[in-house]
Amino acid sequence: MKWLTVFLKAKDVSVNERKPILLQFEMGGCGGCKTLYEKTYTDPQVQQELIDWFVPLKLDLIRDREVRRELAAYWTPSFYFLDHTGKPHFNFNGYLPPEEFRVVMRLGLAETLIPRGKYDEVLVALRKDREQLTASSLFPKLLVQENITAYIKTKDSGAFRQAMNDLRYTFPNSLEAKLHFWDK
Repeated sequence: MKWLTVFLKAKDVSVNERKPILLQFEMGGCGGCKTLYEKTYTDPQVQQELIDWFVPLKLDLIRDREVRRELAAYWTPSFYFLDHTGKPHFNFNGYLPPEEFRVVMRLGLAETLIPRGKYDEVLVALRKDREQLTASSLFPKLLVQENITAYIKTKDSGAFRQAMNDLRYTFPNSLEAKLHFWDK
């Protein structure tokens, strides 16, 4: 997989390809980074989704100080989901295995595209291969994001309430099950 290594170049490619940027900070001696390249980035589904949805950019946490300071980055590996201007919309610190990383990519894509009104594109990505991701600890968050996106698009509060109630029943111990703000 080909990664860009220059921030300004990634912003140009992002504009031209109309894709957000997935920035990974790394540095020498990072064990999580090594495992990421050995296990996560070798997964064919991770590779395909990364290429289909993002402009991949990797920067060194130490050498690329200006970008690091701008994003307040402090850990490796860390992931920042940026729009074409370089504005961050979502970030995550630490190594993730393929299934969890695929969920994080969906969440980052959603957070980057929803402000641009790309609800259909977000819903397609969130629902893609969803049944393969049900064991992920982040799966309830994926469901919440999907239902928020659908609600913003349709304004169907009944469907949103039902989906959130279903989530509370199915994943009662999840943080997302406790987010029942719609009952107030």
